[in-house]
Amino acid sequence: MSENTTSKSQAKRQARREEIKKSQREEKRVQLILTTAGIALTVIFLVIAGTFIYRQMTQTVSSSDYSALLNEDGTVKDLNPLDYVDPYDYQNMSVSANDITYSEESIDADIETLLSEHQTLETDSALTAADGDTLNIDYVGTVDGVAFEGGDTEGNGADLVLGSGTYVDTFEEQLVGSHPGDQVTVNVTFPEDYTNEELQGKAAVFEVTVNGIYVNPEFTDEFVAENLSEYASTAEEYRAYVKETNERSNLETAVATKLGETVTANSYEENYLKQLKSISKYEQESYYESYNQMYYSFMGSYPYSSFEEYTGMTSSQFEDYLTELSQARFALVMTYQYIFDDAGLTITDEDYQAKVDELGSTSEETYGKPYMMQTVMQDKVIDYLADIATVTTE
Repeated sequence: MSENTTSKSQAKRQARREEIKKSQREEKRVQLILTTAGIALTVIFLVIAGTFIYRQMTQTVSSSDYSALLNEDGTVKDLNPLDYVDPYDYQNMSVSANDITYSEESIDADIETLLSEHQTLETDSALTAADGDTLNIDYVGTVDGVAFEGGDTEGNGADLVLGSGTYVDTFEEQLVGSHPGDQVTVNVTFPEDYTNEELQGKAAVFEVTVNGIYVNPEFTDEFVAENLSEYASTAEEYRAYVKETNERSNLETAVATKLGETVTANSYEENYLKQLKSISKYEQESYYESYNQMYYSFMGSYPYSSFEEYTGMTSSQFEDYLTELSQARFALVMTYQYIFDDAGLTITDEDYQAKVDELGSTSEETYGKPYMMQTVMQDKVIDYLADIATVTTE
């Protein structure tokens, strides 16, 4: 073998060794990259998992146990109100007369609503239908001379408030000025998005019979004696009763609002604050479910696809909202309890039974007697404050 051949062979072996070393270095580099990436992914996973676990641990769990942490008399267990709120100067509470006064116009509106509940159907042809009147009508509808399903009252009569927008197109407007006994031809065009696809965009003719117009009775002493004798004996006395009861209600609302706007807590007891947050979340979820179901029963679809969409807040934002809401609630509970005790107020069996009657026979089962007692306690405080509050004209 020549020296040249030996030199070439050594060169090849050396090149091979360099190639192996390069390959080993590349493999180690890849392993390092993978290891680093693996560590990074693990850290990310742990952060995400930790965040999820933290949120799960700190996120409020809704509860319908209204009476949790309450004594049988409605007070909060083991809490002294003055450890959390300052003494409230309730003896010098004042409210504005502007927030209490019930106007003559409001009284008139209340009486008009009351009279509408005692309407009678009148068939006097001298009556003229006006916007806002309630008519009883029968009709037969046709499209191109052919009757269609749902377009015939079949003589059963239908009540219609003119101007309510209940019927299609200008149907209601064309009945303004009609009289009981009139036969009115009403021409309409169904909208392009009408629920009945066969009628979409179609022109229709309705032959309408005006059976009568509902008329309110007159507000007289006789009407009061017949229908409102438990409140008054004359029309003027009933007006006074409406004014007095509504101004009392406004006064109670005003003192409750004043409390809500002015009381604050110095600190919060963690367990009871958590309980208030749980109740508040339960109430919000109940509102969401009730609203969704009510909307679905009328419209056939749900307005909100999730609770988060309903609130318009992220979960963390909602938690902040719950905290703020419950802190205000905590301050009020402590203040109500302080005033109740300081003023020497008491709750009778009759007071409690009146609350049960107000909220329904299942209210004690729903809320528990302790929470019901707490509610009565707060009512007694509001009633007491309304009695002693100064009404200012400033």
